Amino acid sequence: MAIVMPLAGCIDRIAITIPNTELPLVIDGLITDEPGPYTVQITRAVALDGNLNFRKYVTVKNVTLFDNAGNSEQMQEEEVGIYKTKANGMRGVAGREYYIRVEARDGRVYESVPDKMYPVGEVEKVYYEFETFQPVDRPTQHGFRVYADAKGVPTGSNLFRWKFIGTFEIDGYPALHTRGVEGNPCAPAPRSCMNDGPFGACTCCKCWVSVADPKPRVSDNQFVTNGVFKKVEAGYVPLEYFPFQIRYRMEVKQMSLSQVAFDFWKTVQSQKEGVGSLFQPPNGKARSNIFEKGGLGEVQGLFYASAVKTKQIYLNNADVPIRQQVDKWNCEEGRIAEDCRLAYPNSTNTKPADWE
Repeated sequence: MAIVMPLAGCIDRIAITIPNTELPLVIDGLITDEPGPYTVQITRAVALDGNLNFRKYVTVKNVTLFDNAGNSEQMQEEEVGIYKTKANGMRGVAGREYYIRVEARDGRVYESVPDKMYPVGEVEKVYYEFETFQPVDRPTQHGFRVYADAKGVPTGSNLFRWKFIGTFEIDGYPALHTRGVEGNPCAPAPRSCMNDGPFGACTCCKCWVSVADPKPRVSDNQFVTNGVFKKVEAGYVPLEYFPFQIRYRMEVKQMSLSQVAFDFWKTVQSQKEGVGSLFQPPNGKARSNIFEKGGLGEVQGLFYASAVKTKQIYLNNADVPIRQQVDKWNCEEGRIAEDCRLAYPNSTNTKPADWE
């Protein structure tokens, strides 16, 4: 591994080689009082000169979930480094404490500090405001700022995280898919999923796409009166054509946090809000609650327990105040000429069970 130091005023570079030590494990997971399965992900930390968008997932010997009532469940590896409980396995209960034990292949054992699941209160209302913004160097931007009104627990600490998830329905036209060939940049190349279904029905024309807000948002109790939260900013949805082609669902989850989990997500939120700011606050590293048993090995991440309440609202195409221009897509203007599962990440052709 090398550290490269530029010298001011010239183009020389000084490369200092340091020993190649193994980067620490990163373990993160969550249990809630919603139906499982619950997930734990195990990766390796990324070097400062590495690809921050690349996560190296790691297989371990065992991952086991415990509570303080004597229950436990060994989690199963579904993909490399991704471990899940059974759908009908353990379920979180408010008032109990939960922790995980990870046994690595090299014999090391890591455990999280037991985290208590606190009661959560209620999301009373989800609503939005339409915004228009004119950047200096880009076209006018439009979008929806999403807010929630919520209440906590009268006798609780009311430490919460609000998580926003947008889900939208889209129609694709895989029969119109094209590809470039010599002499014809738009040669017909229909997708085979047109004939995958019974009687030749299209199995990839309609999809539902989920997009989670990458920035955590946590409570700040200095602006709360009697445990009531007003106009909590929960997320932002840029106005683009295809997400609002048919219907868009705005979903806000209110998640209870222990003090340890709150401090972790508060640090992450501050770091994300400070990126690119001239006045970036001096934030420390998000503190892990996972440690090596009987050793001093470094490990990062968080495993925590959270009770959850959810509220949703839907926006239809008719609710959008302005008409968006549509860019050409595969030679067909205004259409996704593609298998809709390929057109967007995190998409499925299975309708969500709770879709209205």
